[in-house]
This record gives sequence, C-alpha cells and structure tokens, in this order.
Amino acid sequence: MPVIDESAALWAASLTIPRRRDDPDAAARLRSEVAADVPDLDAAARRWSGLGLGLPPTSASVVGRLGWIRINLSSLRGAFSPLAERMGGNRAVASRVVGVQLGALFGLLSAKVLGQFVLPFGGPGGGQLLVVGPNVLELAERHGELATDIRRAVVLHEITHRLQFDGTPWLGDHLRGLIDRYLAEARVDGDAVRELAPRLPQLVADVKRTGTIQPLMDAVLTEEQARLVSQAQGLMSLLEGHGNTAMFDAAAQDLIADPEAVRAAMAERHNDLTSKVLTAVAGLEMKRRQYREGEEFVRGVLDLGGMEALNLAFERPEHLPMGREVADPAAWLARVRAG
Repeated sequence: MPVIDESAALWAASLTIPRRRDDPDAAARLRSEVAADVPDLDAAARRWSGLGLGLPPTSASVVGRLGWIRINLSSLRGAFSPLAERMGGNRAVASRVVGVQLGALFGLLSAKVLGQFVLPFGGPGGGQLLVVGPNVLELAERHGELATDIRRAVVLHEITHRLQFDGTPWLGDHLRGLIDRYLAEARVDGDAVRELAPRLPQLVADVKRTGTIQPLMDAVLTEEQARLVSQAQGLMSLLEGHGNTAMFDAAAQDLIADPEAVRAAMAERHNDLTSKVLTAVAGLEMKRRQYREGEEFVRGVLDLGGMEALNLAFERPEHLPMGREVADPAAWLARVRAG
C-alpha cells in the first residue's frame, strides 16, 4: 500500500486548482522561447556560480498546473517511506488522508509557482526543471513589456537550483536525510484517521473557501517535526538566496534587461490577495523569509570573500549555514574557514 494515495491527491487537487482557459498558441510560443533561452542561461549560471561546470546541458519542460501536480506527486513516491512505519490501523484510509492533504496543498500552490527544479527525492519525477506555463503567461500578460525578462529570470533561478544539486553530489542525500527524520516523527493514529475520513469532503471544501490546509495537516504534524523544519532553515535559505542572487545579479546582466523591474513585478505578485491567503498554508511565509534572508546572507558572504568563500558552503554538509548564521555571514565564514 503506497503512503500517498495519488488518486485521492488528484481528486483533492481538482477541487482546489484554479482554472484557466488554455491558449495553445501562447503555450507553444512559451515552449519555444524557453528552449531557446536555456543554453545561454545555463552557461551564465555556471559562469557566475562556478557550480556544475562539467555537467551535461540543462533542459527544461513547460507544463500546465495539473502536470506540475502530477510530477510532484510522482517525485514524492520514494520520499514518504519513513511514514509507512507510522501508519497503523487502516493503511488504505491513512494513505487516502495523506493524499488529500498533499493534493489540496498542491492544488492551491499550482496557481502561484512559476518554475521549479523538482528536488531529487528518489521518485521518478525528481531532477526535472519545470516552468509552469499558465502562471508565467499570466504574469507576462500583466507586465507585457517585461515578459521576456520575467521568463528568463524564472528559468535562471531554477537552473541555479539544478546546478546546486547536480553539481554537489552529497546535497540531495543530505536533504533526503532531513526529510526522512521529519517523516519518521510523524504520527498517523489509525483511530484518529478513521474519525477524520468522513469529514474529508467538508475539509476540502474549507480548504477551497479559506485557502488554508491547517485542519488537514494537523493529522501528521508533531513538535519534533517543527524542530526539524527549523533545522532546515539554514540549508533552504542558502539555496533560495543563492538562486535569487543569480537571478538578479551577475548572471543576469547580459540576459535580463531590467532585473529590478522583474523583482518589483514578482514582489507585487507576492502581495496580491491570493498570496496573502496562501501565507496561511504551512511553510509559505517561511519560504518567503528564505528568499529574503538567504539573499542577504549570500550577498554578505560575497562582499566578505567573493564566490570562492560562498562556494565553501557546497563543499560538505558541515559547511552549511546554521539557522542563526544566516543573519551573520561573517560568523559563518569564520567558522568554516577555521574548520
């Protein structure tokens, strides 16, 4: 019995995913433009970061919202195995509950994600670089003169994530270890799950109405999981800050005409009503802090020691910034140089 009932996840996602009338011609143009952009953006990201210099060329796929959800569900198949040991009682019901939780979350997020490097968790969807076509097209429609810059910035950010993971062999295993520990602490009580199951349709309706999945997440969250999430802040802040700095800094100089205008357009999108509602979803506000604080950390390290100093973070797990060090680049650099 799989930990995630993907059919239940897709059912929940279908109730919360925003609908958009597809424009096949616009989608085809976007695919062609992304394919044309990737080689130059890939070279720029490697040149700026010094990561992944010997890797094969990067490729990207443009997908719809439902396609994005399917790929993410597929990528998680191997990631949730520690949870299986905690699923007592009726495993089929527990699997369905976990599926509904994830599906509801992915349905909500599917309207906000512009691009993604699907993290290599061990499932068949991992390691792909995705552009969520409907969301990029919607943003371009609102900022027509910036359409090219927005598209390139999104792809450049995700290429940087690809270089982080594929160019740092231990990084994927380290992240999977954190997730395994997180999931090993999950508690899925069979009786509680059975009591919850009849309420799932109403809970999913509440998700769609309010934009929060907290009632669904309460079935598996524990205090220890919250502690592990806190431990992961240094890593995720580094990764997101590194990607953002690549997007707006040296790698973008010859490829993105107006990086600051792109930054403003994306900030405006983060402040819209839907995004404010989505901050109620577990982890989204944390994600925003990771972008902001991580970028400040990366820029601080670059000011102190340049790219050579920053790339010390990718040498081995002990060099990753700890939670408090994200706010103190000098302390982090002193520690890793001393070690």
